[in-house]
Amino acid sequence: MYRTVSGEISLLRSLLPPPTPDLSYDAVGAWPPCREETTVSPGDLATTGAGGPLPVEPPPCPRPRPFELALSLFAYEENVREGIRAAKYAGRSDVARIFALRFFEAIRGGWADRFPTGFRPTVVPVPIRPGKYFRRGYNLPALVALPLGRLAGWPCDPLLLRRAGERRPQAGLPLAARNENVRGAFTVRSGAQVPRQVLLVDDVYTSGATVAACARKLKTGGAEHIVVLTVARAIL
Repeated sequence: MYRTVSGEISLLRSLLPPPTPDLSYDAVGAWPPCREETTVSPGDLATTGAGGPLPVEPPPCPRPRPFELALSLFAYEENVREGIRAAKYAGRSDVARIFALRFFEAIRGGWADRFPTGFRPTVVPVPIRPGKYFRRGYNLPALVALPLGRLAGWPCDPLLLRRAGERRPQAGLPLAARNENVRGAFTVRSGAQVPRQVLLVDDVYTSGATVAACARKLKTGGAEHIVVLTVARAIL
């Protein structure tokens, strides 16, 4: 009898979705902060800012970064990694509003002096491949960008950037292959006017190849000042 009941319980547990981490406002606020930032001077390669040097030298960038600044809320490790994976793959899209609120608090607080005077950008999310969108039912960066725009009083254009074609997922690729993998992968919506100031939003900054490809396309279209915000940053 005991074995029968135990087996039935095990079967029921196997049918339940796996537990997801605590993604409440307080739990997310306890995640380890990212103390790295990337600042770019005109014509220069990316360099570390006030957060201090990276513990390991980043891979060389083949050409200048096309954005002016990249900031991240958290270090991509342990519970942060689990939380973002749950948000992307386990249907926990509800945490997007919390990420947006944390971004807004940082913009109005500790990051306030990192933005130029009068900075009023259009918030633009990094798009995902169509196949991923249909599997998940949403694009996490877009779900963060929309409430962030409302909180800050900035316009948001969630469809300004589009995927120009299918590419291999960046996750799992060696760093040296990531720039080539996203080369020509993004395009600006036909007929759209690219704003002069852009706040580009993504979930994780690893090599910077994805946001650089997006920013390069925006700069080609007329953007002049681009700030990249990501929820987390991988420490390479």
